[in-house]
Amino acid sequence: MFKDNVSTSNIVKALIGGFLGTLAFTLMGKFIAPHLIGHSMNVAAIIAHMLGTSDTVGLMMHFMVGTIVFPIAYLLIGYSRLPGSGWLRGLLFLIPIYLGAMLVVMPMAGKGIFFHSMPMSMVALMGHMVYGIILGLVVGTPKNNK
Repeated sequence: MFKDNVSTSNIVKALIGGFLGTLAFTLMGKFIAPHLIGHSMNVAAIIAHMLGTSDTVGLMMHFMVGTIVFPIAYLLIGYSRLPGSGWLRGLLFLIPIYLGAMLVVMPMAGKGIFFHSMPMSMVALMGHMVYGIILGLVVGTPKNNK
């Protein structure tokens, strides 16, 4: 089972799905969030502030985690253990990541638990859900679970 999860094909699909999910997440923060909460949500700036670096480095870190770290973790942890089809597995995998971001990362970045804002935390939830759905759709459902 473990070997099937980390096949070359699945790794490539996971990296592509992670990149596309991160791109969608980032673009949602830039272009959709302003319509929902009145301003953009710049993930790169949040990460940069937390790390004490530039927005460019923050953006690179955001894409590195979203394109490499989360997809590999998904293959190792969520892909064969979570129920449902690929999109649902991806969505379910991202829920604890979202909670970790809201309860640990945002306070570390000086933004408070759940941004101290229900609207902002809901936009972040939507972004994480879209990311997870894209990741799960691209990777697909394990052959033995269809």
